Amino acid sequence: MLVDSVSIVTLKLNIMSNKHDANVRKSTLVNFQIGLIASLLFTYFMFEVYTTVPALGQKPPIVEEDDSYVWDGAFEVYQEPKPKEVAVKQTKPPVEPQEFKVIDNTAVVNKVTEEFKNVHPVETSAPVAPGEIDDVDEPDPVEVPFSAVEFVPIFPGCEKLATNKERATCFSKKVGKIVARKFNTGLGERYGLSGLQKIYTQFDVNQEGEVTNIRVRASHPKLEEEARRVINLFPQMTPGKQRDRNVTVKYQLPIVFKIQG
Repeated sequence: MLVDSVSIVTLKLNIMSNKHDANVRKSTLVNFQIGLIASLLFTYFMFEVYTTVPALGQKPPIVEEDDSYVWDGAFEVYQEPKPKEVAVKQTKPPVEPQEFKVIDNTAVVNKVTEEFKNVHPVETSAPVAPGEIDDVDEPDPVEVPFSAVEFVPIFPGCEKLATNKERATCFSKKVGKIVARKFNTGLGERYGLSGLQKIYTQFDVNQEGEVTNIRVRASHPKLEEEARRVINLFPQMTPGKQRDRNVTVKYQLPIVFKIQG
């Protein structure tokens, strides 16, 4: 009877030990699966972070401040410069004289004083005093470039600035903000354009402060039409001045934006 009890206790202990080992193995397997899933999720997250394609959105156009180019209103097709041909100068051989004039070295020159006589110029009238010279009136300029005018046109909102340089910078910033807000960059994609688009514009601020004589050059007529529409939104300004007189001021405005392909 005692032996049977010991056997039963031993059997129970074996069963509990087997359950414990099974639980340990099961717990290890679950931990392994959880770690594997976490690693896969981390790898997927990292791939998403570094391979996500940015959303295709149109950025506002950029206004460049560039007065270095002079636009004649027409496109110029670029051509490779041709190598310059070096011209070879051909020298003519010296011509030997056929006739010689014999000069007598022993002859006496009698007219030396007459040949080298120092004669002072004769004053025909009294010198003119500086105050008696009439000033020559120079013609007033009609059109002046924005970069060379003495006083640039004043854009509304820039009146309180003290120097001409500050007013010129304010003018360019105000113009750039209007272009960035009002120019429809979606037109390029609508008409099948792609890549970098550069629109050359030029307009005058006349003697009354009005924007006139708008000239535009672009790769597509719709872009030219849009540029004219935006420039016509500019308000009336205080006209520029040269020599204390109102003058027409020419302003060049390149507009640049990129169409995502």
